[in-house]
Amino acid sequence: MSKIASTYAQALFDAASDDNTLEDIKKDLGVISSLMKEQPQLMEVLTLPKLSKEDKKELIKKVFSKDASQILVNFFMVLIDKDRINLLTEIIVAYNQLVNQHLGILEGTVYSAVDLNKDQLTRLTYTFTKKLNKQIKLNVVVDPSLLGGYKVSLGDVVYDNSIKLQLKNLKDNLLNVELK
Repeated sequence: MSKIASTYAQALFDAASDDNTLEDIKKDLGVISSLMKEQPQLMEVLTLPKLSKEDKKELIKKVFSKDASQILVNFFMVLIDKDRINLLTEIIVAYNQLVNQHLGILEGTVYSAVDLNKDQLTRLTYTFTKKLNKQIKLNVVVDPSLLGGYKVSLGDVVYDNSIKLQLKNLKDNLLNVELK
């Protein structure tokens, strides 16, 4: 993540904190992030050098003014003025990290060979909440290559309880056995 994106994320965090809207803005940014994935042409238009800054601002107002907070709309205006709208995805990631850190939430990803149901995800979240003594939020990613089990990535640590790793360990152990 670039230093510039982190700086803008910190500025947005400070403004949202002063306005007591940290979580609301996080939620809005989640919707905007989903929108950008579903409609990538929006970001393409906002980064077009031929389109004037005023036209880009009008587009932002039309698309976001009704549903997004004024702080967020103003923030987008600043990004357009400073030619930094292309960093929006990085800024969203950095902002989410700042909010999670502020709220004491550790966000991570659980990789599973199959989609986890709500009960399984709740139990896994509870297990790691107790283990790490922190509030945990897990996003699920299906990875059929794991064969079974799961792998959880939290911060810089990966907890691997997958069949794939167990088979690899078994293979390594069998290869290291000395026959007499």
